[in-house]
Amino acid sequence: MSYRYNRYNDPDYYWKADEKKIKRDFANYANKEKQIDQDGYEKMGKTLGIDIYNDMFITYFAFKCGANTVDYITEDQYIEGMKAFKCNTLSEVKNKIQTIRGKLLEIDNSDFRNFYDFLFNLNVPGSEKDRKTKSISYDIVEVYFKGLFCNQFKFVWEFLDFLKGKKVGLKWDEWVTFLDFLKDKGSVFPKDYDYGSDYYPSIIDEFYIWYCKKHGIKLPDEEEEF
Repeated sequence: MSYRYNRYNDPDYYWKADEKKIKRDFANYANKEKQIDQDGYEKMGKTLGIDIYNDMFITYFAFKCGANTVDYITEDQYIEGMKAFKCNTLSEVKNKIQTIRGKLLEIDNSDFRNFYDFLFNLNVPGSEKDRKTKSISYDIVEVYFKGLFCNQFKFVWEFLDFLKGKKVGLKWDEWVTFLDFLKDKGSVFPKDYDYGSDYYPSIIDEFYIWYCKKHGIKLPDEEEEF
């Protein structure tokens, strides 16, 4: 049976933004400078029913607002974020938060890729050229990977152990390629991993060797020369 989209069953199909209502809602969290700062984030957390210090949703919210930082959110950015979520109030966002979380964890979609890149840029200051020569620290990688990947890909816990043992974070190319690695091999790793390919950076090859040795998996002959 083929699926046919039915707009009558889609509660968002007829949704229209009420900017006056969004602005009134924004005022509940904004300071005198008309920005949502740390105090405002804490108020938002109470409305959403989340711990903003241990929940990545608030960072995702800032991303959907088009913010370049999580230090503050402006009124215009708040409106943009609400339109992205098809909500006029934060209470409405709360009612949809589980659905939003589910979509957030769909690593194959372009929204996830954009958010993933946003996380690196958020934590590595400088120009785009500068960022590509720097690393995101291990502590931050750990927080993000636990929130984004560990429930879906259990071996990512071991990848974090591997990084911690090396006392390193991830460079830009390693950060970007790790997502591609999960999309391509995450469901079958370590089976069919193409060690030594030009596509994956050396740190993922090193992890593959480390993982196989830890689990007593025999390495191919070409890997024994590593």
